[in-house]
Amino acid sequence: MKSTDITREELWAQQNLSAMEIDYSIWERDRSMLHQMSKVSHTCTFVVDVYKCKYTFASSNFADLLGYDRHKIATLEKQGDYLESRIHPDDRQQLADLQVRLGQFIYSLPVEKRNDYCNIYSFRIRDTRQQYIRVSSKQQVLEQSSSGKAWLILGNMDISPNQKESGQVDCTVINLKNGEIFSPSLLIRPHTDLTSREIEILYLIQQGFLSKEIAHRLCISIHTVNIHRQNLLRKLGVQNSIEAIKAGIESGLLS
Repeated sequence: MKSTDITREELWAQQNLSAMEIDYSIWERDRSMLHQMSKVSHTCTFVVDVYKCKYTFASSNFADLLGYDRHKIATLEKQGDYLESRIHPDDRQQLADLQVRLGQFIYSLPVEKRNDYCNIYSFRIRDTRQQYIRVSSKQQVLEQSSSGKAWLILGNMDISPNQKESGQVDCTVINLKNGEIFSPSLLIRPHTDLTSREIEILYLIQQGFLSKEIAHRLCISIHTVNIHRQNLLRKLGVQNSIEAIKAGIESGLLS
């Protein structure tokens, strides 16, 4: 995967979060709750503060399960990207690029829809025996600012039951409002200028939905759907939906 031209931190900064929008007493409450939960859970929990652009919490299970230094976990805010230090070097760049591209997709959506998604990544990390194992990391918005922007991101990492031999970082994107599952290839636009909405409609066309059904699912008019359909046909240089689906698969937009 080609490295992106923007970092995660630069992407987060585009939200323009303001200190006036954030109440850190909420985070203190959440931190206390997460500490208590870590005592009864074996998953590795972490939190990213998008306003500060840094990791702000990690449960002690990172030390118990994956062999991280306990002191550095306890002082995570001062440790930079320490949580990422045990990720396989080949996977770390893939993961960073994928997170940026998924973030660009989410930030292209209306503000009221940006926090509806959960991303589940699968990659390799070094464990207590200094061997690489595959883990699953589920990430979603924990807290929003007063203006509805993503502020705190909650992550839960656990050893994956599927220990396949692969150098590929996998990702599944779930819309928490309607249960739809997206392939990451839908959110990455390598060779086309289709908008995220046009890609979403192309995906629904592939699933067999009619314009009326697409309009209902996306809460837009049939007229708007048809305009998007015309635009994506034009951009893909095809004449009909069947050709559009074929072009989408060939370009990597559809799986």
